[in-house]
Amino acid sequence: MPGFMQFITGIILWAYIAMYDVTPPNALYMAAVAFTAYGVHWFALGLNKYYGGDARVDGYMAVAFLWISIIGALVFYEVKDIPVGILFTLLALVYISDIPASLLASRQWTKVKGYFHLITGVWLMYLTFAAVTSFALGWSLPL
Repeated sequence: MPGFMQFITGIILWAYIAMYDVTPPNALYMAAVAFTAYGVHWFALGLNKYYGGDARVDGYMAVAFLWISIIGALVFYEVKDIPVGILFTLLALVYISDIPASLLASRQWTKVKGYFHLITGVWLMYLTFAAVTSFALGWSLPL
């Protein structure tokens, strides 16, 4: 189920914010919003594809998620977390290309969206590798 683990992570982050009285300003709020919203969104995308729904819905949803991506980039660049800011910038590019790809059923925009998906996926894999090896092995990879 696409998005399920992101949604669970978002709920865990909200519980942490509530239980430990995290007060603003704190980028953890953006992480909680993003994990929860993207989790629900990706779950909905998966269901829409599974049931053969209209792809134009994805284009309209992309507008709201483009906005979340822009806010995420703003927040993480502001707190000097450049790698996560880059992630949100790449997500914004995915959603910018998703709007015409879905609403216009454009093959060219679908290819552009696929290109941004590929770049974003590679960046996410690098961030995962860097985070895990940093915590588990004490490595310090360039970010």
